[in-house]
Amino acid sequence: MERNIVEILVILLRQYPEGDIKPEEFDPLTAELIGLGYSKHEIETALFWYYNRLEASGNAEIFSDQPDSNSFRVLHEVERTILTPGAYGYLVELRALGLITVLDMDHIIEKAIIVGGRKVTVDDIKSFVASFIMEQEAGLPFPERLIFLKTETNNIQ
Repeated sequence: MERNIVEILVILLRQYPEGDIKPEEFDPLTAELIGLGYSKHEIETALFWYYNRLEASGNAEIFSDQPDSNSFRVLHEVERTILTPGAYGYLVELRALGLITVLDMDHIIEKAIIVGGRKVTVDDIKSFVASFIMEQEAGLPFPERLIFLKTETNNIQ
């Protein structure tokens, strides 16, 4: 469900980059998104999230970004090995739309590397981004480093 909400947010940001969805556009927009296979609950949640960000920013720029908006992220050789070009392109698009920051992008790429052992696709990145955004919205800090401890019973704490 969270992944679908992020997909809806991407659609909204592509169609309405200035945050100018008019009330009379809600019904046709909802019908169009339902036609794409999204549930009414997912659409309402995405719109709620979208407008909460609008209120929080206090201006037409919904997803404000850090002053480094002109910076460009170059992938390390290991990152290029792990991320497919499509996955990296999707991250760049999310960055351009303002849905994530450069620092967020670093965290998501780090998470992709931790998964390791296989190529990370666009679908994987969508899942990482969804969990990242929902953790942020829930007020949960994104762990920069995780340490797992094994107990005598081989349970992970």
